[in-house]
Amino acid sequence: MAQNSSASSKRDINAVLAAHDKELLAIPDVVGVSVGVLEDGRTACLKVMLARKNPETERKIPNLLEGYPVVVELTGEIRPMSP
Repeated sequence: MAQNSSASSKRDINAVLAAHDKELLAIPDVVGVSVGVLEDGRTACLKVMLARKNPETERKIPNLLEGYPVVVELTGEIRPMSP
């Protein structure tokens, strides 16, 4: 995955997510990706949701994508709700 830490040339975070979602979702145990905000309430980030804790999987997820921080969250399996 291409990484760019230059803050001055950042593209919109939604475009970054769209450019990298398929490769992130192809990583084992990744069940979702989204745009989020860090705990400071101001800094945009990319969130990667995991079905289960797996150190090997977590090593495959970059800490930064095109200048945006990447946060890993343990969500468990994600399934559609019954009607």
